[in-house]
Amino acid sequence: MRRKTAILAATVLFLLGLGITPASATNATPSREGCFAQAYTVVFGSAIAVSCGSGEGVGYRVVAHCTTGSTFWYSLGTFVPYDFGPSVAKCEGGLLTPAAVGGYHLIAN
Repeated sequence: MRRKTAILAATVLFLLGLGITPASATNATPSREGCFAQAYTVVFGSAIAVSCGSGEGVGYRVVAHCTTGSTFWYSLGTFVPYDFGPSVAKCEGGLLTPAAVGGYHLIAN
């Protein structure tokens, strides 16, 4: 019984280890002049925060291109006026299938 419990525990830890992405705070390639993007990890996924200094219109929002395995979707970020703060979009998956940000684009309003 102890051996089965140990094998089950090792299997669960192994599967969790496969699903965890390393915590990284890398700078993503800016999609617009004067914008700064930063990708980071959240629980069961990742997110992107984009700050823009100035631009056309009132503000902007980021749209994250999320993926997990063979599934792909968009995650709409928060609307932010220019020179105010970052627009954040999160890609959240499941316990064994964490989501990742595959790319992003900005929408100016």
